[in-house]
Amino acid sequence: MASDGEALELLQEAFPTLISEPLPGYKVRYSGQRLWQIALSNMPNVLSAIWREGRAAQRLTEQYKPDLIISDSRFGFRSSQVRSVVITHQLTLQSPSRLLGAAMNAVNARLLNAFDECWIPDDPQLNLSGQLSTNPRITNQRHIGILSRMKKRSSIHQRYDLCIILSGPEPARTRLEAKLVKLYGQEPLSVCLIRGTARPRLTALPEHWTVMDRADSAEVNEALLSSARVISRSGYSSIMDYVQLGIAAELIPTPGQTEQEYLAEHLEGKWGMQKWKGI
Repeated sequence: MASDGEALELLQEAFPTLISEPLPGYKVRYSGQRLWQIALSNMPNVLSAIWREGRAAQRLTEQYKPDLIISDSRFGFRSSQVRSVVITHQLTLQSPSRLLGAAMNAVNARLLNAFDECWIPDDPQLNLSGQLSTNPRITNQRHIGILSRMKKRSSIHQRYDLCIILSGPEPARTRLEAKLVKLYGQEPLSVCLIRGTARPRLTALPEHWTVMDRADSAEVNEALLSSARVISRSGYSSIMDYVQLGIAAELIPTPGQTEQEYLAEHLEGKWGMQKWKGI
């Protein structure tokens, strides 16, 4: 397995016996609110990371002689020497600008079509990802159904009034943490906060809250099932977990992430999902 940063650390914790390799990080930062500003400011480091991870894929292929490469939204991680598959639900990138959207989707299609197959984690009957996974220009696409580590149980004791699951890039993650602590910190609620990072806490957290910096699959599963209410980002992996468990969630898109904005709007009122309007 290969990844970078905290994602690699989580994989190493979950699969300590597997060989792990570091990859270059995309280092995307959402410091602005306008998509064109975010795209232009991040373009150099993203293109550099895609080029460098392509070189890493070739090196690792020569070293380990794999039968198959499965890349989770790593658009450069493939090898001409071995069958390479990319997993993504974003076949059509969302943009408020037609010109910028056309340019981004031309690049996206070229990158995805370079793989032997593009696996879409969705079921056409459910259509969780909506227009994001609809693009006839991607010629190698294949639906593989929703993916989730969660396991549904028929009955479980309710431990928490509220479960807050944080994720995503900085500084947006920390800002949301501070806002939610300010909003709910003085309330007489039983709260489980999963911070989604092992980085130092910049916000003083209420002593009566149950706080986990990072949680494994079983801990997330337990927290979700034992909570009356769930608040999280509208990331697609989280959404697949909620649908798998059959629970409702209040979704807060990461500012500047048009994909999360679209998903929150697309899923409003479906499977109990709501776009949270508190921030």
